[in-house]
This record gives sequence, C-alpha cells and structure tokens, in this order.
Amino acid sequence: MTLVETLLTIGVTGVTLFLVSGWMSGLRSDARRDLAVRMLRDLDVALVRYRRDTGQYPVGYGDDSRISAVVHLLDHPKSRSLIDAFPALLKKGPNEATLVDPWGTPLRFLGPDSTDPKVITNDGRPVFISAGPDRDFGDHSPAGLGDNLRSDDPGPDGFIDDVAKLLAEKNEEQPTTRGSPLEKDD
Repeated sequence: MTLVETLLTIGVTGVTLFLVSGWMSGLRSDARRDLAVRMLRDLDVALVRYRRDTGQYPVGYGDDSRISAVVHLLDHPKSRSLIDAFPALLKKGPNEATLVDPWGTPLRFLGPDSTDPKVITNDGRPVFISAGPDRDFGDHSPAGLGDNLRSDDPGPDGFIDDVAKLLAEKNEEQPTTRGSPLEKDD
C-alpha cells in the first residue's frame, strides 16, 4: 500500500467510527428515556392500584417522601408486582426502596397533600418526577425543567389508555344500579 492509500483508509475508518459512535450515543439516550417513561407509567398505574385497594394515595413523609411512598406501594401486592419488575439499576438502598431514574438521579415524589401546582391541578393525585438527562429538577433555574418527566405526563405518547383501562376494570367489578343518571328509563 502506498502512503496515500494508507491515509485514505485511516481517514475512512475514522469517519466511520465517528458516525457509529454518534449513532450509538443517540440510541443509548433514546433507550434511557424510554425506560424512564415506562418506569413512570408503571408508577402511575401502581398509584391507581394502591388507591383502588385502600381508598387513598400513599402519603410521603418529609424530605424522603419518595422512599415512604415506595414502601407503601411495596406493601400492596397489586402495586408491588409493578415495582418488582423494574431493572435492578433503578432500585437502590435498603429494601430497594429508593427509586432512581436511568440517569442515576433519585426520583421525587409529590404526595396528595403537597401544595405543588402539579398535584393541585391533578385534584390531589400524587406525582413521581424524574430530573431527566440533565439531572436538574429546575429548582434554581427554570431551564432545568425542560427535560423533566412526570408520572402523570410522560410525553407525547402518554398512557391515559392504561389508567382508563384500570378504571374500566374497577367499574366492571361494581354492579350497576338502576336509576343512575346515565341510564334512561324505558
């Protein structure tokens, strides 16, 4: 091989490696986001199941409200199965009660008694929040809020259908009574 051929081969190989590494980085980023969205969707479904069984949402206590909420969810078999299915990299601490997002940041939990607008506008429905890829919840700068993910709104795909299915299942379990406002008398 001549010097020109060798340089050309090295150049083509370098450009190819550069393009492949960028593509792989994008795939990893998309996979982490998808995992976070699925995790938050499952946490939202776990909250619905917990409320359906107990009549109330789990309450968070103090600065570690996310841990106490997860402990409550783990105490109920219907919600526990969802959390147990999370990959090990998303569970930390004693009894794996500290949930972290795919970027390694512990989730936040805003309980039903929170005065945060995210809970108030949801009629007291609690919310788990991931800081997203920048690992910034936006506490000090609103710019950090842009990539945050929430259990009640994971993104454009949403998961309203999953929650609607759970509510439909609950309605099927309860017998309907004659004379409800939705029924017509013949």
